[in-house]
Amino acid sequence: MYKIYQIKPFIGKEEIMNVQDALNDKWITEGNYANEFIEKIKEITKAKYVFLVPNGTLAIYLSLASLDVRQKDEVIIPDFTFNASSSPVRFLGGKPVFVDVNDGDFNIDVSKIEESINVRTKAIMPVHIYGQCCDMSPLLELAEKHGLKVIEDSAEAFGVKYNGKSAGTIGDVGVYSFFADKTVTTGEGGAIVTNDDELALKIKIMRNQGREKSGSFKHPHIGMNFRMTDLQCAVGCAQLDKFNEIRFEKIENFIYYKSLLEDCDVRFIEINKYSTFIPFRVPIRVNKKEKVMDYLEENEVQTRSVFYPLHRQPCWRYLDYKKNDFPVSNNIFNEGICLPVYPGLKDYEIEYICEKIIEVL
Repeated sequence: MYKIYQIKPFIGKEEIMNVQDALNDKWITEGNYANEFIEKIKEITKAKYVFLVPNGTLAIYLSLASLDVRQKDEVIIPDFTFNASSSPVRFLGGKPVFVDVNDGDFNIDVSKIEESINVRTKAIMPVHIYGQCCDMSPLLELAEKHGLKVIEDSAEAFGVKYNGKSAGTIGDVGVYSFFADKTVTTGEGGAIVTNDDELALKIKIMRNQGREKSGSFKHPHIGMNFRMTDLQCAVGCAQLDKFNEIRFEKIENFIYYKSLLEDCDVRFIEINKYSTFIPFRVPIRVNKKEKVMDYLEENEVQTRSVFYPLHRQPCWRYLDYKKNDFPVSNNIFNEGICLPVYPGLKDYEIEYICEKIIEVL
């Protein structure tokens, strides 16, 4: 048991009432709440098309499939991200190619992408890490120059904007995750967004057993079931109704951490002018990572490291990367700790966490 947990979903009576309503309606597969959830997502993101899926990983898989990523195709991905960004590429027979990230904002270093492009490269997948967009304009220029598709992994950046455009709607296709630790949660769940008519039709067919409409038993194409339930969407609708409150509290919590640790030997993630920011976690960098984490755990604060670099993951060993190939990604991991930032986190809890960090440093 912990005094302070790493995540705590912002669930209240609104979500419970919606789920009860969905159960009473007895239409618990995609139904009225699914339609409402889609419209609310469209309202926030301004995306032309929204497709619900069971989780963010499958959203990436289906998006890559819609871009015709297949055997021996290569997809460029930042080295510093969760493994779910890369594994769908392999499931489609492709090869993930890793690129180092920026030291300040942890997003993909666009200046290093071109050296990894070759005749097998099919797409670039920027990951908007920890609730902030990567620099999309030069990335899109690079993609256009080489005729590449762009899929935005916006799992941690729902509601975040790059120069006024919603994360996920800037490239060819984008994905969101609604896992329990995300800004908006349905427990498990995700969404795909696109403004491309042709891609939208392919995604629509592939996610619904190879047909455009349910209720038909004639399947012109091969597809699978990537649908969500109305119970999840009922939770999602309630979450989006209080999205502004969630966003405000997370930002306020981040600011409070910075004020309490400003005189301490702690580095915070840098915030760029071209992107808004909704913190997924509060990632900090310290020189005594293991000591800080151990001390927080001893004092009943649940800790998390930042992401383990993809090139060092045991499952990607066959790609023959060397341990020191991506120095920035390595340094961020060696120094990085994630602090909780969820709505409902109390000021005195943030003060307690910061007090323990200062004590050990």
